[in-house]
Amino acid sequence: MAIEKMSLVSVEGSVEWLDEALMRCCDSRQFQITTGGAVLRNLNEQNPYLGTYAKVRDMAVNLNIKAEYCDFKYVPYETGEDFERYFEDIGKRYDEINAQREQVARMLEEHRETDAYLKHLLGMDVSFKDLFGLKYVKLRIGRLPAENESKLGYYVSKCFVFLPFEKTSDYVYGIYLAPKSLVDFADSVMNSLCFERTVLPNYLEDNAENADKKLAERIAAEEKEQTRIEHELAYFTDELRGEFNAVMCKLKYKSDCFELRKKVLISDDKFSFSGFCPTGEYKKLEEALKKVSDDLRVLEIPVEKGKARVDVPVRLKNNRLTKPFEMFVKMYGLPTYGTFDPTPYVAFTYMILFGIMFGDVGQGLVVTLLGLLLTKLTKNGLAPIMTRLGIFSMAGGCIYGSVFGIETLIKPIYHREEIWHSVCRLFGNLGIPEHPENIFQAATVVLLFSLGIGIILILISMLFNTVLNFRAGKKGEALFAVNGVAGIVLYASLVVGLICQMLYGIPLMNAAYIICLIVLPVLLIFFKHPLSNLISGKKSEEKMSVGNFIIENFIELFESAISFLSNTMSYLRVGGFVLSHAGFMLVVSQLAGTANSGAPITVKTVIVYIIGNAIVMGIEGLLVGIQVLRLEFYEIFSRFYEGGGTDFKPVEIKLDSET
Repeated sequence: MAIEKMSLVSVEGSVEWLDEALMRCCDSRQFQITTGGAVLRNLNEQNPYLGTYAKVRDMAVNLNIKAEYCDFKYVPYETGEDFERYFEDIGKRYDEINAQREQVARMLEEHRETDAYLKHLLGMDVSFKDLFGLKYVKLRIGRLPAENESKLGYYVSKCFVFLPFEKTSDYVYGIYLAPKSLVDFADSVMNSLCFERTVLPNYLEDNAENADKKLAERIAAEEKEQTRIEHELAYFTDELRGEFNAVMCKLKYKSDCFELRKKVLISDDKFSFSGFCPTGEYKKLEEALKKVSDDLRVLEIPVEKGKARVDVPVRLKNNRLTKPFEMFVKMYGLPTYGTFDPTPYVAFTYMILFGIMFGDVGQGLVVTLLGLLLTKLTKNGLAPIMTRLGIFSMAGGCIYGSVFGIETLIKPIYHREEIWHSVCRLFGNLGIPEHPENIFQAATVVLLFSLGIGIILILISMLFNTVLNFRAGKKGEALFAVNGVAGIVLYASLVVGLICQMLYGIPLMNAAYIICLIVLPVLLIFFKHPLSNLISGKKSEEKMSVGNFIIENFIELFESAISFLSNTMSYLRVGGFVLSHAGFMLVVSQLAGTANSGAPITVKTVIVYIIGNAIVMGIEGLLVGIQVLRLEFYEIFSRFYEGGGTDFKPVEIKLDSET
């Protein structure tokens, strides 16, 4: 549960082994290459694999082959020309089958449109050959918009006639005839009326009914041929899928390795590159590189804290319980190398706070099961977090006695007299009811308990800050800062003094207490900068007048006091969500008609409970998750943690469609 230790690895050797060395680094998936400075040669080399890979991605889409990383050790191709020829052959085979498919699809579409039109002419008992073979009269078959049929009356005296066969709400289907000498005039008139002409194929020589049967037979044959071609293409794709993926993986592998040359220093037929590797993985990387050539020189330089000349990448190392919460740390900012990984602390506090705010055995079980299901089906980083949060929600539900909002199945803590009476004695003079009927009557305890959690977490965060500053050699910050020793003493003294005075009537805050534990820490915080310079033996580089010093430090001290108060009060939201959850579920029980004990359980009751619980889980679960994250970032992290680290990104091959 820490930041993994890194080593700086330098690799040198003859240029002839460069590509193989880079490939070994990619294979290890444990090496992040760094920019090696000015490349003296091969800077302008064109990647021979890049263009081919761009074409292959489009080909994979056409073949419906999902790009997935797989083993490609058996793939014999090495040069760009080898890959180009392989994929050209596949492209030719695919184009042949696809051309047949497109031709059949085009003919089928044309014949279906013709057949659909013929069905409107089934009443015409004259062969198309006789109709279109007239010597002195020409005819046109088509359809006319229904609203334009009446306009034909304007041309009744002209030498052409329109004969309708069928009428629909939108069109009139039929033919018009005109003398050969006037057919151009007739065409222009009918075009002005938006007549849509249909040209029938030459092979339709019989009457409409027989032509329709003949066309139906042809359409059936073409559909059969289309199915055969689709099966042939599917078989071609399935047979090719594994090999295609393997060759594409190797092509991407070679292309990415070639791109890494831009980060390699080359001079006098020698190459040199460097990068970072987890110290625990160095031996494996060294063995892999040594297999390339005995002449290859591999040098490890352990990176010591605070002595690295470049930014060292960070990889967090946590156990299975806390690892999913690394996502939240990365959202805020990775820690810098050699500092503190807050993931375990984030995981523990997040799960505890969520369980308190969203305490329900039934709903927690649903969240856990949903998290397990999503973990198996997806790669969503929130899924494993949901599993853990659900377990802590069930634990919180056992305290409140809530199972899907029903508080009669498990005895809540405020009905356990021995425990509750101890709580009453703990809070002294606040007049807490000894026999509360529901959680709303115990609201005072819930809110005070929330404040207690906040006070503890704030003190722990300040303690973390103090320890981290001592480790970093910042003694002034550790001793005199608001979040250092002086701040811890001040905050703890105020809290203890107020608790003793308000809860137990103990007048602890006497003159000696106030002077030693409140006034003195305030003065130490006020004079933090000169005191820090004093113990470190350094002189302040910034010259400041006494007036500016007083104003600046007073404002800083005032802001710190406000932050103490606001941060502590922020934890009241923890208790607020406990009460709001109970309120939501009370509304659900009233809608279901079970607010009164002894009410019968009906189908309506079950349905209302299911819908109500689903809505509460969706809305409140989201709100609680956001609010806990806010507490983590603004009330906890702000006191001891600073991001600024860079993520460890080892060189590896990833296909474009991989998630």
